[in-house]
Amino acid sequence: MMRRMTETRSLSLRGGRKGARSAVLVLHGGRERSQMPTSPWQLSYIRMFDMYFGLRKAAPQPAVYLLRYRFRGWNAEHGTPDPVSDALWALDRIGADVGGGPVALLGHSMGGRTAFAVSSYPSVVGVCGLAPWLPGHEPLPHVLRADQRFVIAHGSRDRMTSAPQSLLYAARLRRAGAAAARFELAGARHAMLDQPSLWRDFAIRTTLGLLGEAAMPAGVARALSGVAHTGLAADLTQFAE
Repeated sequence: MMRRMTETRSLSLRGGRKGARSAVLVLHGGRERSQMPTSPWQLSYIRMFDMYFGLRKAAPQPAVYLLRYRFRGWNAEHGTPDPVSDALWALDRIGADVGGGPVALLGHSMGGRTAFAVSSYPSVVGVCGLAPWLPGHEPLPHVLRADQRFVIAHGSRDRMTSAPQSLLYAARLRRAGAAAARFELAGARHAMLDQPSLWRDFAIRTTLGLLGEAAMPAGVARALSGVAHTGLAADLTQFAE
């Protein structure tokens, strides 16, 4: 077996707020298999900077963290996937920083898969998954609590992760009793470069709504309610209406 490369983690809290009582953890994407260390110049990591800084600017209260994984890959062959282990480590540290206060997770691609995988952590109150990688066999969170909400957004032309599979995952969450909503952006691809300001606004406003640090956008709140059939097939462009 190839010897694993030097393990390094980087949990960033740039300009963190002392005395914060809630937090957001931002999780970036990666690959199915790779034991290469995650570089700070890796595109999937840099892609989340806009979300990270946007969250910090949008809300004065929560602490916002951006995790850089040790390795680029999911690497599930030998037990707990590497980014899941790293995210749990991060949540332990965040819990110490914010006194066990609520945490919302925002993840793109493999980061979305990671967010759902660790969402049973006691302090996690919600997940916003952007183009999440959710294979058909992906297990649901092993604990689903009444205070949790789960929101997914996916582009219909994504060729890196599957929009139909994320729809099925959201439906499975709903059948299991969870408050879940899923939005789709027609014609959009994986990198969120189709209408980037829309992706950014959706991610920031929804994540802060999950945390309770801002009002949930009306369209997201309506979809989460489960009253409308569109709760699992909503148009991303209508998320705030």
